[in-house]
Amino acid sequence: MATTNKPRVLYVDDEQNNLNSFRANFRREYDVYTAISAQEGIEVLAKEPIEIIVADQRMPGMTGVEFFENVVDDYPDCIRILLTGYADIEAVINAINKGQIYKFISKPWNEDTLRVAINNAKDIYDARRELKEKNISLQKAYDELDRFVYSVSHDLRAPLVSIQGVIYLANQEVKDEKAIEYFNMTKEMVDKLDEFIHNIIDYYKSTHEGNMTVEVDLNKMLKDISDEYRYHPAMEQTTLEYQVEGVSMFTTNEVKLRIILNNLISNAIKYRDEVKSQHHVAVRITGGHSGIEIQVVDNGVGISEDNQEKVFQMFYRDAKGNSGSGLGLYLVKEAVKRLGGTITVNSAKGEGTTMTVSLPNFEESAL
Repeated sequence: MATTNKPRVLYVDDEQNNLNSFRANFRREYDVYTAISAQEGIEVLAKEPIEIIVADQRMPGMTGVEFFENVVDDYPDCIRILLTGYADIEAVINAINKGQIYKFISKPWNEDTLRVAINNAKDIYDARRELKEKNISLQKAYDELDRFVYSVSHDLRAPLVSIQGVIYLANQEVKDEKAIEYFNMTKEMVDKLDEFIHNIIDYYKSTHEGNMTVEVDLNKMLKDISDEYRYHPAMEQTTLEYQVEGVSMFTTNEVKLRIILNNLISNAIKYRDEVKSQHHVAVRITGGHSGIEIQVVDNGVGISEDNQEKVFQMFYRDAKGNSGSGLGLYLVKEAVKRLGGTITVNSAKGEGTTMTVSLPNFEESAL
């Protein structure tokens, strides 16, 4: 992967004859820079775009290892080669651990051996640089696509809300049972699309708003979420209860906690068992200063043992004829992970599901 430009090589050695010999041997192949001390080498690095550094180990004032250790943070892309004229295993170990050298060559150096090492170092340098540029380009493309998806998703919600309103009004006016059935089918599809878009927006917020922490009133958050489901069609056969014990205010990221609670409660309501006359959903939060435990318990359709880990995968859907977007529990898992917590599922097919989330209590700060 070597490019056509000459490798830019700095050779640091306290013996002038060695510097002269290096320049004479390699000046046609490389852009050669020399320094007679480590300090002079540092000065050259500050002025020139060096790609490869070759340094002697035994130099007065600063050894080759100490020189590499001194410049590695400021010039991390440079490939480093150490030369030494004596068998010193400790110097080699230090060079690898502290100076992060690419290769170790004994002195007096052989011209062909050193040439191969420098050419290989140049290939590595070019490969790393190309990879870094591709990563930057890829990250830019990802950020642009991410912003586009969020923008489109956000803009789509407004007309969807209007459509939902029109369907509601039409249902009040139309008397024909078949027409009402069609309107209800349309509303169901619109609701699914709205949920999917809402999940995309939640995912964007969860991954882009960092971990800014605030004190959250848990009772108020649960009441707000409960109120959102007050007029949900499924609530006619569902009781939703919540209980907070041992803690009322909890320091965490409010957006991520709301995503966790909202999606767990939504799933518990959605996956009810039609055979049962009454569906129950209970939310319990317990904890103290160090953290909280959230349990969302329902008596719904349940999850088979084989699928209990799969439900956290993106776009995975299990029961109810593949209803839902398949994003809810994935968003929960990601939010829990970013908050440094854990989530477990305990479920039996036909009996119900218990989701348990443990979250640490962060001090109020921007992480």
